[in-house]
Amino acid sequence: MDHKLQMVFALIAAICILLPVAELTGEPETCQDLFNADNYQSITSQLKVLANCSEDDVRSLEAEKQSEILGMLNAAAGRLRSIHLKGCQNIQPRNCSFPMIPKNGGLICVTHEKTRYCKPMCDQGYDFVFLRLSRLFESCGEGSGYKWSSQYLGGKRLAVCSESTTKISGQNSTYFPQTCLDAMYNHTQERALISIFKDELKKIGVDKIKSKCLLCGN
Repeated sequence: MDHKLQMVFALIAAICILLPVAELTGEPETCQDLFNADNYQSITSQLKVLANCSEDDVRSLEAEKQSEILGMLNAAAGRLRSIHLKGCQNIQPRNCSFPMIPKNGGLICVTHEKTRYCKPMCDQGYDFVFLRLSRLFESCGEGSGYKWSSQYLGGKRLAVCSESTTKISGQNSTYFPQTCLDAMYNHTQERALISIFKDELKKIGVDKIKSKCLLCGN
């Protein structure tokens, strides 16, 4: 399968969960019309069919139309990713730098009073390079001089997830059931993972959590 076709399939699969964008039987006049219950059901149903099309079916689509669909899906996905990321930026404490998100993993971040807590997590098939059994999260706030606690030089890198067949370096809750992106595309799973982290923080006296979010690496 050529690279363009791979991208088409990948974006179609992601957009089935991320964003309702497809041809409607009636042209919506506004985004509010697009997102009403009837249109949403129609759009997602069509996209689910499209996502399950065979490679031969997609190849039968003219190259020009493949490019057009790819462009629209890419733009729509980019808009939602940008909105999601903004929910994790410009939050208190603002003096803390934005942490680097582990590739092949992600971060669950929450804020309590004047401290930001981020829990590094690895995808299935990956493990932490350094032992983290006693190091559930990294933090940044007034007490640390607004610098991230980290095992890495530079301070912004909180963890590295390396390909591995075993999960021995971190606690059980620091591994995604599948991947970070799978969790991001499943709101129920995302909320459950954030709730687990909140419960873990409560055990050490950190409660009244604000500004919670999930961030995925490339």
